[in-house]
Amino acid sequence: MKSLKALVIGMGLLIVVGLALLGYGLYRNSLHPASGRALPREAGEGPGGYFSVELPIAAGDHLEQMAVAGEKVILRISGADGERILVLDPQTGHLAGTVSLVPQKP
Repeated sequence: MKSLKALVIGMGLLIVVGLALLGYGLYRNSLHPASGRALPREAGEGPGGYFSVELPIAAGDHLEQMAVAGEKVILRISGADGERILVLDPQTGHLAGTVSLVPQKP
């Protein structure tokens, strides 16, 4: 009976210590986030900050789809001359690559 009582007290202490460490970790991360994703940053404030870019497209083209893949922003644009996939780097705001989708010739 005494060993059961000691085991219950020990488990209770472990729960209290674990919750205290979890609270400390959350508090510490709120003060010093490891990356720009934990707390929003101001525009132009280093890696992970917001970016603004003007991307010229031809008249008549329109944005079909937008997605995020890893550290890149993917845009699918369609128009009279076919479809293009544009890859943007949000850290620099520059165009990282373009893929033109053309129909296969028989």
